[in-house]
Amino acid sequence: MRNRPSALALALASLVPFSALAQDAGEGMFSFSGYGTLGAVRNSENHADFVPTQGTIGAGYTHMWSTTPDTRLAAQVDARFTDKFSAVLQVLSEYDALGSYEPQVELAHVKYAFTPALQVRAGRFTAPIFMLSEYRKVGYAMPWVRPPVEVYDTAVTIDGGDASYKFNVGDVALSVQVSAGSSDEKTFKLHDARTLALRAEFGSSTLFGSYSTAKLDSITTPLLALYQGPLAPLADTYAIEGDDLEFASFGYAYDPGTWFARGEITRTSGEVNLLPKLTNAYVSAGYRIGQFTPYATLGSVQVDSETSIGARDPIGVINAGLASTNGELKSATVGARWDFRENVALKAEYAHVDVPTGSNGGLVNRQPTFKTGQNYDLLSLSLDFVF
Repeated sequence: MRNRPSALALALASLVPFSALAQDAGEGMFSFSGYGTLGAVRNSENHADFVPTQGTIGAGYTHMWSTTPDTRLAAQVDARFTDKFSAVLQVLSEYDALGSYEPQVELAHVKYAFTPALQVRAGRFTAPIFMLSEYRKVGYAMPWVRPPVEVYDTAVTIDGGDASYKFNVGDVALSVQVSAGSSDEKTFKLHDARTLALRAEFGSSTLFGSYSTAKLDSITTPLLALYQGPLAPLADTYAIEGDDLEFASFGYAYDPGTWFARGEITRTSGEVNLLPKLTNAYVSAGYRIGQFTPYATLGSVQVDSETSIGARDPIGVINAGLASTNGELKSATVGARWDFRENVALKAEYAHVDVPTGSNGGLVNRQPTFKTGQNYDLLSLSLDFVF
């Protein structure tokens, strides 16, 4: 694994030519920006690790305090060639699914605006599956240390194209976005990924909904090869190879300025396999008092698919795989954000996670001494900045 300073230096070095070009090309055509988070989280469970979205290790067993779950640095170049034609390149360094901070191209697309209301993009962009998809990694853009992991438990970038159209109906501002493409997230791949997202804004309210379909390939345990002869169809059923996947989300936010309330609910469904089918949700509210924003959040993860097929699995590999997908939990979080200087925010939050019997509570890197159904607590600190 590469050490962090080298990786971050590489991330910035990769943008040097673009920054220099921006200066040479004249003011206004290119702009440079970025964001980052220095984060640390402590997990009271010391037989497994807390990892919000990706990574092989985190807080708990590997390190009581860990910086890997939330620390990241991103640099972005925006190019505006004409009033209608523009491009974006963003390189991000964060702890990834392969246990590396190696910088990755997070965004790389060109955009053409036929009109101020109608635009198309081609390249790599964030799939519009969540209400905060575009900003889910920009800690400064949100009140929490991290977006509620009960819903924002995955991050998907799409290589393909999308189109969006904005229009008004009375006092309601509407936008429609469609996207299509594929994604390689290292631990899984999506093919023929298509999303329809709708957003409506009126007064202080925002409504959001999305529906996505895709073909999913994932890294499935090679132990399924043990299922031979009459058991082979059982292994084929639970292997994740080109399986249909559906994802739907709905969210509502109310933000009159001095306070906010928001919530989202998502549902994952599709073919029977080792991928859990989930209903995820959170509600959160906060109040802005000068530089301080205290907030509270409730979250839940419900597993809708089977976590065991019992005696139908005489070998036990499938039952073990299904049991590992049981990450049901309910959480309660309180925290506060302090905007102590321009473009910089300090946050702290405490979360209690209630884990039902049989569930691993969404923890990874579980050790032989780990026991399911054990509650745990998280204490998180972060320093978020944009530049």
